[in-house]
Amino acid sequence: MTKREEINHKLNTLNISINWLAQKLEIKSQTLSYLLESDDHFDDDLYNSINEAIESYQYELNFSKDTHPPIELSLFDENMLKNGIGDRIRIFAKRKYNTLKSLAEAMDISPQQLQQYISSNREPGSRILIKFLKLGCDINWLLGGSESLESYRIYKLELEIKNLRAKLAKVARIVEGSHDRLH
Repeated sequence: MTKREEINHKLNTLNISINWLAQKLEIKSQTLSYLLESDDHFDDDLYNSINEAIESYQYELNFSKDTHPPIELSLFDENMLKNGIGDRIRIFAKRKYNTLKSLAEAMDISPQQLQQYISSNREPGSRILIKFLKLGCDINWLLGGSESLESYRIYKLELEIKNLRAKLAKVARIVEGSHDRLH
């Protein structure tokens, strides 16, 4: 993975907007978009500046600007971990199956059972985690929130397969239409 691809992956994973990053770097959004699309203009200084901004973004997320006492955010807080898993299940469903219902069908469980995991009313056990794994979900990401490089590659390949299937279906419809006109 190139430095440019790594930065784009971080931006997508952390859901950081180009506008926010451009403002932090004090450049125009269009300029930053161009730089993120071209390896020719992506140098170490830009890479380091963007990484610093991303780190400040993560820091800003953890601290509130209001006058209330700070909330204790422990990495091992059970409720925080449960909510994170539910959010990540929702993201996985959207990425790979488009709907929660489709994911539940693929897992051979009821949509209500899946909703229990998403809403943190139940924790997924080993059988459910194995089902996620078999469906291509990165279990490290699901449990801890950090995707592996391999998971990112798999996601890109799955997206490419989805696009190719759509193109193939379009070609099949065209061929079928021309076949019908000949007969």
